[in-house]
Amino acid sequence: MPIEITIPRLGWSMDEGTFGEWSKKDGEHVASGDAVFLLETEKALQEVESVDEGILHILADAPKEGDTVKVGTIIGYLLSKGEEPPKIETGVRQPAVDSPAAGVVAADSQLPTSNSPLSPAASPSVRRLARDLNVPLTSLKLNGTISEHDVRRAAQQETIEQRSVPSGQRTENVAARNSHPSLPKVSPRAARAARRFHIDWTTLNGSGRNGRIREQDVLAAAGGDNLPNGVLVPATPTRKLIAERMAHSARTTVPVTLTTIAHVDGILRDRAARKQQTDSENQTPAIHDYVILSVAKALQKFPALNRRWMNGEILQPDGIHIGLAVDTQNGLIVPVVRNADQKPLPELAESSAALVARGRDHRLTSKECTGGTFTVSNLGAFGIDAFTPVINPGESAILGIGTIRRTPGLCDDGSITGSQQMTLSLTFDHQVVDGAPAARFLQYVVDELRDFAE
Repeated sequence: MPIEITIPRLGWSMDEGTFGEWSKKDGEHVASGDAVFLLETEKALQEVESVDEGILHILADAPKEGDTVKVGTIIGYLLSKGEEPPKIETGVRQPAVDSPAAGVVAADSQLPTSNSPLSPAASPSVRRLARDLNVPLTSLKLNGTISEHDVRRAAQQETIEQRSVPSGQRTENVAARNSHPSLPKVSPRAARAARRFHIDWTTLNGSGRNGRIREQDVLAAAGGDNLPNGVLVPATPTRKLIAERMAHSARTTVPVTLTTIAHVDGILRDRAARKQQTDSENQTPAIHDYVILSVAKALQKFPALNRRWMNGEILQPDGIHIGLAVDTQNGLIVPVVRNADQKPLPELAESSAALVARGRDHRLTSKECTGGTFTVSNLGAFGIDAFTPVINPGESAILGIGTIRRTPGLCDDGSITGSQQMTLSLTFDHQVVDGAPAARFLQYVVDELRDFAE
């Protein structure tokens, strides 16, 4: 019997991903554990491995590199020797029953490898929450095990939709665009907005040419008549993920930000000397490398800043793994320098440079972007003096690096001198650590940078 190869759900917030490339060729034998294709999700690439074996049959209209693919989409089959693929291959299809990807699983995923039953998979606590929030699990149309987040997001979305539509205007049966010649003309954007806000657009008076209904007509009916003129631009999956993670951080942490000045003449001299001595095989450390090394040393002395809050308990990770916020064309990513406290500066610089390069080329794996215990974010290159960084979910602190400026200072004898200075901004979760230990941690980092010694 042909085994379906489908797009797996690789993360708790994943609805779709970007297809990378096939790791096997059409007609090639696939063994259990072999990588079948690459899938990009949450700004990282993952190898999707087979949990079955057979001969790979790729659909004629399977996704190409860069195509957006929905979770659950069938893209191929594993066949026995001499077995024929299913005859219907028109269009990349969705499975009829919500289930995890059959035949494949991410290399670092914990998804089940067998099809789920007709009833959605969810823990007792998630089912209780769904009953409390009046969210039918069967209405979520999700693959794999339903999480508490899925239920809360569905409940929140329903609340938003209810509030967005004035009383008496909400309808469950929104007519499809061009479904009947007698209906008024409606733009594609307006039709999509009508479905989103459950507005019966057939009852609206269009403001477009010949009474054509435009998106702004639907928004006005949904209570958004005070909005400025414009169009709704769909957010990219990466932008949605960033927004969701930052909102989650704001909801689950008690952030406090401390700022101070660091004198960095020492590390600038060290960097200039290393740059002169560096050959093509070595990487000159960046400013953030010096900061990461100083932070790693500080976390050894102040482990409270390396912890995370977990529903009334505090987790102390075994290692010090520092994330580095990187700006890319697709948005913010945070690759992780693992065991940063165990790396000498040249090795740390080489690791961070490789991660940054892979991130900007969209070649990071999921493992390279997870497991961080502290994050460093550098906006100094943009001339920013100080800012309030947002804690990365799953961590308890983040350090923001400002630009370096030569600043005059007054000596004890009354003379004026100058020094290179930059502002450090530490945001920490007050649930995990108090202000005084956080301040001592920040001062330790400042001292390390001032008296730099590898």
